[in-house]
Amino acid sequence: MRIETLTFEEALARGRALPWALVRGLSTVSLGPVPAELPPEEELIELRFFSEQEEIRVFRREDVLCAARMTEEEGADLLDSEMKPENRRFGKKMLLRQTVDYDEDGQARLSSPRLCGWEGGGGHGDE
Repeated sequence: MRIETLTFEEALARGRALPWALVRGLSTVSLGPVPAELPPEEELIELRFFSEQEEIRVFRREDVLCAARMTEEEGADLLDSEMKPENRRFGKKMLLRQTVDYDEDGQARLSSPRLCGWEGGGGHGDE
């Protein structure tokens, strides 16, 4: 998996162009289409904008908002999986993707999963 470091501003600009988002703030959590309004910066815990091709993550490190863009390398071996949220207000399912890397002995190692799809109701609390 290819990881590119972004500024917070770059992440917001690129992320708003993607179809879905997982937004975690101090007092809110939402999953579904990218919302028109995001929590204020001081309340953000994590943002994950995503599409089938990429995920843009915003996260806190030492109280500073950092960001990264994750995409697959061309020809990479991929492992897709599906999760069903226990709380139906977050939709019917989330799709996750991992890259399979092999070491010199042929042993496989999985990358951290990235979000690559969402299916559900209206999202953001709507059934």
